[in-house]
Amino acid sequence: MSHDKKHNNSVKPLKSELKLYRRQGVELYLDGSPSKPKTIARACMIAEDGCYMRDYTEDENGRIARVDFDRIKNT
Repeated sequence: MSHDKKHNNSVKPLKSELKLYRRQGVELYLDGSPSKPKTIARACMIAEDGCYMRDYTEDENGRIARVDFDRIKNT
């Protein structure tokens, strides 16, 4: 399997999950800026010198209202 196919296969589950969040009205952010599922999934898969940590924010009813992906650099 080529590198591109492996990359696409590893991006798809995260992208699908994030699309579902968007359909449910959940806001998505990447490093503090509003973002799209495709952009976040790619960033998470190509982060070479670190990774991304998720931070969930709930609304007043305890449902997920926002998901932030913040880059964590390896030291």
